[in-house]
Amino acid sequence: MTFSIRVRLTLWYAVVVFLIVILMGMGVFFGASWDLRRAADMELTSGIDGVATFLRHKLDIHEMNNLNEELREHSALLPRGKMFRVSHADGSVVYQPDAMSIVTPSQPSSNQTLWQNIRVGHRSFRSISRWATVGSYIFLIQVAVDQTEYAELTKHLAWLLLFTIPATTLLAGFGGYWMSGRALAPIHQITKTTNSIDAENLTRRLPLLGTNDELDRLSKTINLMLDRIAAAYERIAQFTADASHELRTPVALIRSNAELLLMDLSDKQRTRQGLADILGESEYMARLIGDLLTLARLGQGDGSFNMELFELAESIDTILPRAQSLAATKNIAFEYISDNHVLPVFGNRAALERILMIFVDNAVRYTHVGGQISLISWVGDAHCGFTIRDNGIGISPNDQEHLFERFFRVDIARTPRDGGSGLGLSIAKSLVDLHAGTIKIDSDIGRGTSFEIALPRGDMASQSLKDERLAAIAHT
Repeated sequence: MTFSIRVRLTLWYAVVVFLIVILMGMGVFFGASWDLRRAADMELTSGIDGVATFLRHKLDIHEMNNLNEELREHSALLPRGKMFRVSHADGSVVYQPDAMSIVTPSQPSSNQTLWQNIRVGHRSFRSISRWATVGSYIFLIQVAVDQTEYAELTKHLAWLLLFTIPATTLLAGFGGYWMSGRALAPIHQITKTTNSIDAENLTRRLPLLGTNDELDRLSKTINLMLDRIAAAYERIAQFTADASHELRTPVALIRSNAELLLMDLSDKQRTRQGLADILGESEYMARLIGDLLTLARLGQGDGSFNMELFELAESIDTILPRAQSLAATKNIAFEYISDNHVLPVFGNRAALERILMIFVDNAVRYTHVGGQISLISWVGDAHCGFTIRDNGIGISPNDQEHLFERFFRVDIARTPRDGGSGLGLSIAKSLVDLHAGTIKIDSDIGRGTSFEIALPRGDMASQSLKDERLAAIAHT
Protein backbone atom coordinates (compact mmCIF):
# COMPACT_ATOMS: atom_id res chain seq x y z
CA MET A 1 0.00 0.00 0.00
CA THR A 2 1.34 3.42 -0.98
CA PHE A 3 0.67 6.41 1.23
CA SER A 4 0.92 10.06 0.29
CA ILE A 5 3.72 12.22 1.66
CA ARG A 6 1.19 13.98 3.88
CA VAL A 7 0.05 10.71 5.46
CA ARG A 8 3.64 9.49 5.87
CA LEU A 9 4.68 12.76 7.53
CA THR A 10 1.66 12.53 9.84
CA LEU A 11 2.49 8.94 10.80
CA TRP A 12 6.13 9.75 11.43
CA TYR A 13 5.18 12.81 13.45
CA ALA A 14 2.66 10.83 15.53
CA VAL A 15 5.17 8.03 16.16
CA VAL A 16 7.88 10.47 17.22
CA VAL A 17 5.49 12.33 19.54
CA PHE A 18 4.24 9.00 20.96
CA LEU A 19 7.79 7.86 21.72
CA ILE A 20 8.72 11.22 23.26
CA VAL A 21 5.56 11.35 25.41
CA ILE A 22 5.86 7.75 26.55
CA LEU A 23 9.53 8.24 27.46
CA MET A 24 8.70 11.42 29.34
CA GLY A 25 5.74 9.70 31.03
CA MET A 26 7.87 6.76 32.09
CA GLY A 27 10.51 9.16 33.34
CA VAL A 28 7.96 11.09 35.37
CA PHE A 29 6.30 7.92 36.73
CA PHE A 30 9.47 6.11 37.74
CA GLY A 31 11.10 9.32 38.93
CA ALA A 32 8.14 10.11 41.19
CA SER A 33 7.99 6.51 42.49
CA TRP A 34 11.71 6.50 43.19
CA ASP A 35 11.56 9.83 45.00
CA LEU A 36 8.64 8.67 47.16
CA ARG A 37 10.37 5.42 48.04
CA ARG A 38 13.64 7.20 48.73
CA ALA A 39 11.86 9.63 51.08
CA ALA A 40 10.10 6.75 52.84
CA ASP A 41 13.35 4.77 53.22
CA MET A 42 15.13 7.77 54.67
CA GLU A 43 12.24 8.20 57.12
CA LEU A 44 12.30 4.49 58.05
CA THR A 45 16.09 4.46 58.51
CA SER A 46 15.83 7.49 60.77
CA GLY A 47 12.99 5.80 62.73
CA ILE A 48 14.74 2.48 63.31
CA ASP A 49 17.97 4.27 64.32
CA GLY A 50 15.91 6.37 66.72
CA VAL A 51 14.30 3.33 68.37
CA ALA A 52 17.69 1.58 68.76
CA THR A 53 19.19 4.72 70.28
CA PHE A 54 16.20 5.05 72.61
CA LEU A 55 16.69 1.45 73.86
CA ARG A 56 20.41 2.01 74.49
CA HIS A 57 19.59 5.17 76.37
CA LYS A 58 17.14 3.29 78.63
CA LEU A 59 19.80 0.66 79.24
CA ASP A 60 22.28 3.33 80.22
CA ILE A 61 19.92 4.84 82.78
CA HIS A 62 18.78 1.40 84.02
CA GLU A 63 15.14 1.77 83.00
CA MET A 64 14.67 -1.52 81.15
CA ASN A 65 11.97 -2.82 83.45
CA ASN A 66 9.07 -0.84 82.02
CA LEU A 67 9.95 -0.75 78.32
CA ASN A 68 6.35 -1.04 77.14
CA GLU A 69 5.34 2.28 78.65
CA GLU A 70 8.58 3.95 77.73
CA LEU A 71 8.23 2.84 74.09
CA ARG A 72 4.59 3.96 74.08
CA GLU A 73 5.67 7.44 75.09
CA HIS A 74 8.38 7.38 72.41
CA SER A 75 5.83 6.26 69.81
CA ALA A 76 3.67 9.26 70.59
CA LEU A 77 6.52 11.50 69.45
CA LEU A 78 6.75 9.87 66.00
CA PRO A 79 5.17 11.52 62.92
CA ARG A 80 1.72 10.45 61.85
CA GLY A 81 1.76 7.24 59.86
CA LYS A 82 5.08 5.97 61.23
CA MET A 83 4.93 3.07 63.71
CA PHE A 84 7.24 0.40 65.04
CA ARG A 85 7.32 -2.97 66.73
CA VAL A 86 9.94 -4.17 69.22
CA SER A 87 10.20 -7.92 69.96
CA HIS A 88 12.47 -10.21 71.95
CA ALA A 89 14.53 -12.89 70.25
CA ASP A 90 11.92 -15.50 71.22
CA GLY A 91 9.25 -13.58 69.30
CA SER A 92 7.43 -12.07 72.25
CA VAL A 93 6.37 -8.52 71.58
CA VAL A 94 7.79 -5.82 73.81
CA TYR A 95 5.72 -3.07 72.27
CA GLN A 96 3.59 -2.40 69.24
CA PRO A 97 0.75 0.08 68.65
CA ASP A 98 -2.62 -1.23 67.54
CA ALA A 99 -2.05 0.05 63.99
CA MET A 100 1.16 -1.99 63.77
CA SER A 101 -0.62 -5.23 64.55
CA ILE A 102 -1.85 -5.59 60.95
CA VAL A 103 1.68 -5.31 59.54
CA THR A 104 3.17 -8.76 59.00
CA PRO A 105 6.16 -9.39 61.32
CA SER A 106 9.45 -9.92 59.52
CA GLN A 107 12.37 -12.18 60.38
CA PRO A 108 15.64 -10.81 59.01
CA SER A 109 18.81 -12.82 59.47
CA SER A 110 21.52 -11.57 61.78
CA ASN A 111 23.41 -8.48 60.60
CA GLN A 112 20.78 -8.00 57.88
CA THR A 113 18.53 -5.03 57.27
CA LEU A 114 15.33 -6.25 55.64
CA TRP A 115 13.29 -3.90 53.44
CA GLN A 116 9.74 -4.93 52.56
CA ASN A 117 6.66 -3.67 50.76
CA ILE A 118 3.68 -5.04 52.60
CA ARG A 119 0.12 -4.80 51.34
CA VAL A 120 -2.77 -5.47 53.72
CA GLY A 121 -6.16 -5.25 52.06
CA HIS A 122 -6.30 -1.83 50.38
CA ARG A 123 -3.48 -0.43 52.46
CA SER A 124 0.24 -0.35 51.56
CA PHE A 125 3.16 -0.22 53.98
CA ARG A 126 6.90 0.17 53.58
CA SER A 127 8.84 -1.68 56.30
CA ILE A 128 12.41 -1.97 57.58
CA SER A 129 13.58 -4.64 60.09
CA ARG A 130 16.86 -5.47 61.79
CA TRP A 131 18.26 -6.93 65.01
CA ALA A 132 19.63 -4.61 67.67
CA THR A 133 21.87 -5.73 70.59
CA VAL A 134 21.42 -3.56 73.68
CA GLY A 135 23.71 -4.78 76.42
CA SER A 136 22.65 -8.33 77.16
CA TYR A 137 19.34 -7.80 75.41
CA ILE A 138 18.62 -8.72 71.78
CA PHE A 139 15.66 -6.95 70.18
CA LEU A 140 14.05 -7.22 66.75
CA ILE A 141 13.04 -3.72 65.66
CA GLN A 142 10.59 -3.29 62.78
CA VAL A 143 9.52 0.17 61.65
CA ALA A 144 6.74 0.72 59.09
CA VAL A 145 5.20 3.74 57.42
CA ASP A 146 1.79 3.89 55.79
CA GLN A 147 2.24 4.43 52.01
CA THR A 148 -1.40 4.05 51.02
CA GLU A 149 -1.84 7.68 49.97
CA TYR A 150 1.39 7.64 48.02
CA ALA A 151 0.45 4.34 46.38
CA GLU A 152 -2.89 5.83 45.33
CA LEU A 153 -1.12 8.89 44.02
CA THR A 154 1.24 6.73 41.96
CA LYS A 155 -1.69 4.67 40.70
CA HIS A 156 -3.58 7.79 39.63
CA LEU A 157 -0.44 9.07 37.90
CA ALA A 158 -0.14 5.76 36.01
CA TRP A 159 -3.77 5.94 34.86
CA LEU A 160 -3.33 9.57 33.91
CA LEU A 161 -0.35 8.71 31.76
CA LEU A 162 -2.17 5.72 30.30
CA PHE A 163 -4.96 7.94 29.02
CA THR A 164 -2.86 11.02 28.29
CA ILE A 165 -0.29 9.35 26.03
CA PRO A 166 -2.81 8.01 23.42
CA ALA A 167 -4.80 11.26 23.57
CA THR A 168 -1.63 13.30 23.07
CA THR A 169 -0.55 11.05 20.20
CA LEU A 170 -3.97 11.38 18.57
CA LEU A 171 -3.91 15.16 18.92
CA ALA A 172 -0.36 15.19 17.56
CA GLY A 173 -1.56 13.15 14.58
CA PHE A 174 -4.33 15.63 13.82
CA GLY A 175 -1.95 18.53 14.34
CA GLY A 176 0.69 16.90 12.17
CA TYR A 177 -1.84 16.22 9.42
CA TRP A 178 -2.94 19.86 9.50
CA MET A 179 0.61 21.22 9.58
CA SER A 180 1.81 18.89 6.82
CA GLY A 181 -1.16 20.01 4.72
CA ARG A 182 -0.12 23.64 5.15
CA ALA A 183 3.52 22.79 4.50
CA LEU A 184 2.73 20.80 1.36
CA ALA A 185 0.21 23.30 -0.01
CA PRO A 186 2.94 25.14 -2.00
CA ILE A 187 4.03 21.80 -3.48
CA HIS A 188 0.46 21.15 -4.65
CA GLN A 189 0.48 24.61 -6.20
CA ILE A 190 3.82 23.89 -7.85
CA THR A 191 2.48 20.58 -9.20
CA LYS A 192 -0.72 22.18 -10.48
CA THR A 193 1.11 25.04 -12.17
CA THR A 194 3.78 22.78 -13.63
CA ASN A 195 1.15 20.42 -15.07
CA SER A 196 -0.50 23.36 -16.79
CA ILE A 197 2.69 24.30 -18.63
CA ASP A 198 3.05 22.80 -22.10
CA ALA A 199 4.38 23.79 -25.51
CA GLU A 200 1.51 26.25 -25.94
CA ASN A 201 2.29 28.35 -22.86
CA LEU A 202 5.99 27.94 -22.05
CA THR A 203 6.02 31.51 -20.74
CA ARG A 204 4.13 30.58 -17.55
CA ARG A 205 6.24 30.46 -14.42
CA LEU A 206 5.79 29.35 -10.83
CA PRO A 207 5.02 32.14 -8.34
CA LEU A 208 7.79 33.09 -5.91
CA LEU A 209 6.76 34.04 -2.37
CA GLY A 210 10.04 35.76 -1.55
CA THR A 211 10.61 33.62 1.58
CA ASN A 212 13.79 32.09 0.09
CA ASP A 213 12.99 28.83 1.83
CA GLU A 214 13.43 25.36 0.32
CA LEU A 215 10.15 25.50 -1.62
CA ASP A 216 10.87 28.99 -2.90
CA ARG A 217 14.28 27.84 -4.09
CA LEU A 218 12.65 24.79 -5.69
CA SER A 219 10.24 27.08 -7.56
CA LYS A 220 13.14 29.26 -8.66
CA THR A 221 15.06 26.20 -9.88
CA ILE A 222 12.03 24.93 -11.83
CA ASN A 223 11.58 28.40 -13.35
CA LEU A 224 15.22 28.39 -14.47
CA MET A 225 14.72 24.94 -15.96
CA LEU A 226 11.60 26.17 -17.77
CA ASP A 227 13.61 29.13 -19.08
CA ARG A 228 16.16 26.73 -20.53
CA ILE A 229 13.45 24.49 -21.98
CA ALA A 230 11.68 27.49 -23.50
CA ALA A 231 14.94 28.77 -24.98
CA ALA A 232 15.77 25.31 -26.37
CA TYR A 233 12.24 24.94 -27.74
CA GLU A 234 12.50 28.37 -29.36
CA ARG A 235 15.87 27.48 -30.88
CA ILE A 236 14.47 24.22 -32.22
CA ALA A 237 11.46 26.00 -33.67
CA GLN A 238 13.70 28.67 -35.20
CA PHE A 239 16.12 26.03 -36.47
CA THR A 240 13.28 24.07 -38.07
CA ALA A 241 11.85 27.20 -39.66
CA ASP A 242 15.26 28.28 -40.96
CA ALA A 243 16.05 24.81 -42.29
CA SER A 244 12.68 24.65 -44.01
CA HIS A 245 13.27 28.08 -45.49
CA GLU A 246 16.77 27.16 -46.70
CA LEU A 247 15.53 23.92 -48.27
CA ARG A 248 12.45 25.48 -49.85
CA THR A 249 14.42 27.52 -52.40
CA PRO A 250 16.57 24.71 -53.87
CA VAL A 251 13.59 22.35 -53.92
CA ALA A 252 11.54 24.95 -55.79
CA LEU A 253 14.38 25.57 -58.26
CA ILE A 254 14.84 21.84 -58.86
CA ARG A 255 11.12 21.42 -59.44
CA SER A 256 10.83 24.44 -61.76
CA ASN A 257 13.84 23.32 -63.81
CA ALA A 258 12.48 19.79 -64.05
CA GLU A 259 9.10 21.11 -65.21
CA LEU A 260 10.78 23.29 -67.87
CA LEU A 261 12.84 20.37 -69.10
CA LEU A 262 9.76 18.17 -69.41
CA MET A 263 8.02 20.83 -71.50
CA ASP A 264 10.62 20.56 -74.34
CA LEU A 265 13.24 17.84 -74.23
CA SER A 266 14.46 18.64 -77.76
CA ASP A 267 16.33 21.79 -76.71
CA LYS A 268 19.68 20.30 -75.73
CA GLN A 269 21.17 23.60 -74.61
CA ARG A 270 18.33 24.33 -72.26
CA THR A 271 18.34 20.71 -71.06
CA ARG A 272 22.05 20.90 -70.33
CA GLN A 273 21.65 24.20 -68.45
CA GLY A 274 18.64 22.92 -66.53
CA LEU A 275 20.47 19.76 -65.46
CA ALA A 276 23.45 21.87 -64.40
CA ASP A 277 21.16 24.02 -62.25
CA ILE A 278 19.57 20.93 -60.73
CA LEU A 279 23.01 19.49 -60.00
CA GLY A 280 24.13 22.75 -58.36
CA GLU A 281 21.05 22.93 -56.16
CA SER A 282 21.42 19.25 -55.26
CA GLU A 283 25.02 19.86 -54.19
CA TYR A 284 23.89 22.82 -52.07
CA MET A 285 21.22 20.67 -50.43
CA ALA A 286 23.77 17.91 -49.80
CA ARG A 287 26.12 20.38 -48.11
CA LEU A 288 23.24 21.80 -46.06
CA ILE A 289 22.08 18.37 -44.93
CA GLY A 290 25.66 17.41 -44.11
CA ASP A 291 26.04 20.54 -41.97
CA LEU A 292 22.75 19.79 -40.20
CA LEU A 293 23.92 16.26 -39.41
CA THR A 294 27.23 17.63 -38.11
CA LEU A 295 25.40 19.99 -35.76
CA ALA A 296 23.11 17.17 -34.61
CA ARG A 297 26.11 14.94 -33.81
CA LEU A 298 27.80 17.79 -31.95
CA GLY A 299 24.65 18.36 -29.93
CA GLN A 300 24.32 14.67 -29.04
CA GLY A 301 28.01 14.19 -28.15
CA ASP A 302 28.27 10.81 -29.88
CA GLY A 303 31.88 10.41 -28.76
CA SER A 304 33.28 10.26 -32.32
CA PHE A 305 35.86 12.99 -31.59
CA ASN A 306 38.96 11.13 -30.49
CA MET A 307 41.37 13.50 -28.74
CA GLU A 308 45.15 13.34 -29.11
CA LEU A 309 48.23 15.53 -28.79
CA PHE A 310 49.37 16.81 -32.19
CA GLU A 311 51.02 19.75 -33.96
CA LEU A 312 48.63 22.43 -35.21
CA ALA A 313 51.13 23.46 -37.89
CA GLU A 314 50.79 20.00 -39.47
CA SER A 315 47.02 20.52 -39.81
CA ILE A 316 47.63 23.95 -41.36
CA ASP A 317 50.07 22.38 -43.86
CA THR A 318 47.41 19.78 -44.70
CA ILE A 319 44.65 22.29 -45.57
CA LEU A 320 46.97 24.88 -47.13
CA PRO A 321 46.73 23.58 -50.72
CA ARG A 322 42.91 23.46 -50.50
CA ALA A 323 42.78 26.93 -48.99
CA GLN A 324 45.00 28.34 -51.76
CA SER A 325 42.94 26.65 -54.45
CA LEU A 326 39.72 28.00 -52.93
CA ALA A 327 41.15 31.52 -52.83
CA ALA A 328 42.36 31.19 -56.40
CA THR A 329 38.76 30.74 -57.64
CA LYS A 330 38.22 34.47 -56.89
CA ASN A 331 41.77 35.56 -57.69
CA ILE A 332 42.38 36.23 -53.99
CA ALA A 333 45.95 36.34 -52.72
CA PHE A 334 46.36 33.82 -49.88
CA GLU A 335 49.30 34.30 -47.51
CA TYR A 336 50.45 31.95 -44.75
CA ILE A 337 52.61 33.47 -42.02
CA SER A 338 54.08 30.78 -39.74
CA ASP A 339 55.18 31.39 -36.19
CA ASN A 340 58.02 28.90 -36.73
CA HIS A 341 57.38 27.44 -33.26
CA VAL A 342 55.83 24.18 -32.14
CA LEU A 343 52.05 24.56 -31.77
CA PRO A 344 51.02 21.67 -29.48
CA VAL A 345 47.27 21.08 -29.28
CA PHE A 346 45.33 18.38 -27.46
CA GLY A 347 42.28 17.74 -29.60
CA ASN A 348 40.87 16.12 -32.72
CA ARG A 349 42.98 16.64 -35.83
CA ALA A 350 40.09 16.31 -38.32
CA ALA A 351 37.94 18.72 -36.30
CA LEU A 352 40.74 21.34 -36.23
CA GLU A 353 41.18 21.02 -39.99
CA ARG A 354 37.41 21.49 -40.38
CA ILE A 355 37.62 24.66 -38.26
CA LEU A 356 40.46 25.99 -40.42
CA MET A 357 38.59 25.38 -43.67
CA ILE A 358 35.37 26.91 -42.34
CA PHE A 359 37.13 30.19 -41.54
CA VAL A 360 39.08 30.13 -44.80
CA ASP A 361 35.88 29.46 -46.76
CA ASN A 362 34.11 32.25 -44.85
CA ALA A 363 36.95 34.66 -45.61
CA VAL A 364 36.94 33.76 -49.33
CA ARG A 365 33.16 34.04 -49.50
CA TYR A 366 33.05 37.58 -48.13
CA THR A 367 36.20 38.96 -49.76
CA HIS A 368 35.96 40.71 -53.12
CA VAL A 369 37.70 39.39 -56.24
CA GLY A 370 41.35 40.31 -56.13
CA GLY A 371 41.37 40.69 -52.35
CA GLN A 372 43.83 39.30 -49.81
CA ILE A 373 43.59 36.72 -47.00
CA SER A 374 46.24 35.97 -44.39
CA LEU A 375 46.52 32.85 -42.21
CA ILE A 376 48.78 33.53 -39.24
CA SER A 377 49.82 30.92 -36.66
CA TRP A 378 50.97 31.98 -33.21
CA VAL A 379 51.87 30.59 -29.79
CA GLY A 380 51.67 32.14 -26.31
CA ASP A 381 52.44 31.11 -22.74
CA ALA A 382 49.26 29.09 -22.22
CA HIS A 383 47.54 29.18 -25.63
CA CYS A 384 48.32 28.76 -29.27
CA GLY A 385 46.23 29.08 -32.38
CA PHE A 386 45.75 30.89 -35.66
CA THR A 387 44.30 34.09 -37.04
CA ILE A 388 42.38 34.44 -40.31
CA ARG A 389 42.47 38.01 -41.62
CA ASP A 390 40.82 39.35 -44.80
CA ASN A 391 40.12 42.71 -46.40
CA GLY A 392 36.55 41.86 -47.34
CA ILE A 393 33.21 43.53 -46.68
CA GLY A 394 33.53 43.47 -42.87
CA ILE A 395 30.90 42.77 -40.21
CA SER A 396 28.86 45.36 -38.32
CA PRO A 397 28.83 45.27 -34.48
CA ASN A 398 25.14 44.27 -34.48
CA ASP A 399 25.84 41.34 -36.81
CA GLN A 400 28.83 40.23 -34.73
CA GLU A 401 26.47 39.42 -31.82
CA HIS A 402 24.59 36.89 -33.98
CA LEU A 403 27.45 35.67 -36.14
CA PHE A 404 27.61 32.15 -34.66
CA GLU A 405 23.85 31.54 -34.69
CA ARG A 406 22.60 28.87 -37.05
CA PHE A 407 21.55 30.06 -40.53
CA PHE A 408 22.65 33.61 -39.75
CA ARG A 409 24.26 35.53 -42.57
CA VAL A 410 25.26 39.17 -42.74
CA ASP A 411 23.38 41.73 -44.84
CA ILE A 412 21.84 39.72 -47.69
CA ALA A 413 21.85 42.80 -49.93
CA ARG A 414 25.67 42.81 -49.80
CA THR A 415 26.07 39.01 -49.71
CA PRO A 416 23.72 37.41 -52.25
CA ARG A 417 23.10 33.68 -52.31
CA ASP A 418 26.45 32.05 -53.01
CA GLY A 419 26.05 28.44 -51.90
CA GLY A 420 26.57 29.09 -48.21
CA SER A 421 24.14 27.59 -45.70
CA GLY A 422 24.82 29.89 -42.75
CA LEU A 423 25.84 26.91 -40.61
CA GLY A 424 29.62 26.96 -41.02
CA LEU A 425 30.49 29.41 -38.25
CA SER A 426 27.99 27.74 -35.92
CA ILE A 427 29.76 24.42 -36.50
CA ALA A 428 33.16 26.05 -36.02
CA LYS A 429 32.03 27.62 -32.72
CA SER A 430 30.80 24.24 -31.44
CA LEU A 431 34.07 22.54 -32.40
CA VAL A 432 36.16 25.29 -30.77
CA ASP A 433 34.07 24.96 -27.59
CA LEU A 434 34.76 21.22 -27.56
CA HIS A 435 38.48 22.06 -27.50
CA ALA A 436 38.00 24.59 -24.64
CA GLY A 437 39.04 27.34 -27.03
CA THR A 438 37.85 30.88 -27.71
CA ILE A 439 37.11 32.98 -30.81
CA LYS A 440 37.84 36.70 -30.96
CA ILE A 441 36.40 38.90 -33.72
CA ASP A 442 37.84 42.21 -34.95
CA SER A 443 36.03 43.72 -37.92
CA ASP A 444 35.26 47.04 -39.59
CA ILE A 445 32.70 47.60 -42.34
CA GLY A 446 34.45 47.83 -45.71
CA ARG A 447 37.92 47.16 -44.28
CA GLY A 448 37.82 43.45 -43.49
CA THR A 449 37.55 40.96 -40.66
CA SER A 450 39.96 39.12 -38.38
CA PHE A 451 39.10 35.90 -36.52
CA GLU A 452 41.53 34.85 -33.77
CA ILE A 453 41.09 31.25 -32.57
CA ALA A 454 42.90 30.47 -29.31
CA LEU A 455 43.33 26.90 -28.03
CA PRO A 456 44.95 25.70 -24.77
CA ARG A 457 48.49 24.47 -25.35
CA GLY A 458 48.60 20.69 -25.22
CA ASP A 459 52.00 20.60 -23.51
CA MET A 460 50.72 22.90 -20.72
CA ALA A 461 47.49 20.99 -20.08
CA SER A 462 47.52 18.53 -17.20
CA GLN A 463 45.98 15.09 -17.45
CA SER A 464 43.02 16.28 -15.37
CA LEU A 465 42.33 19.04 -17.93
CA LYS A 466 42.44 16.49 -20.72
CA ASP A 467 40.00 14.31 -18.82
CA GLU A 468 37.71 17.33 -18.36
CA ARG A 469 37.70 17.97 -22.08
CA LEU A 470 36.91 14.35 -22.82
CA ALA A 471 34.05 14.51 -20.30
CA ALA A 472 32.81 17.73 -21.93
CA ILE A 473 32.68 15.96 -25.28
CA ALA A 474 30.74 13.05 -23.80
CA HIS A 475 28.12 15.39 -22.28
CA THR A 476 27.85 17.98 -25.05
